[in-house]
Amino acid sequence: MSRCHDCNAKEGQYHELGCDMERCPFCGGQLISCDCCYKHLGLLDYKKNGKIYDGLTKDVYMNGLSQDQEKKWEAILREKGRIPWVEIPNICCLCGAKYPSMFMTKDWEKYVIPPLQNEELCKSCYEEMKRLFPNGWRSI
Repeated sequence: MSRCHDCNAKEGQYHELGCDMERCPFCGGQLISCDCCYKHLGLLDYKKNGKIYDGLTKDVYMNGLSQDQEKKWEAILREKGRIPWVEIPNICCLCGAKYPSMFMTKDWEKYVIPPLQNEELCKSCYEEMKRLFPNGWRSI
């Protein structure tokens, strides 16, 4: 049985609040970095607060949620249903290899066709794209 590398939750258990692996039940993104808490607490208001602090008051932007706001957010999460830990491996979208090694390239958009540009590819599959399109996919 796998465990979360950040909070050590077992599969099927909830993450500790603040764990960087917990998913938001509203947007599906990383819970600690999405804006859903601000939206659901009514704190995100560009008309009232402007763009300087990304639509938040200076206090919230600089210090985060107050203890009272944190409790309200936790209640909102409980009501929506927090997402328990289940290991979901990164998989190359072409060959199905689990946990492909990460690599960096400046030429991703040149060789990788648009439907795959937001997907994960292993190095071998990326090299295959370069073989198929030696001058880039736009040049065929």
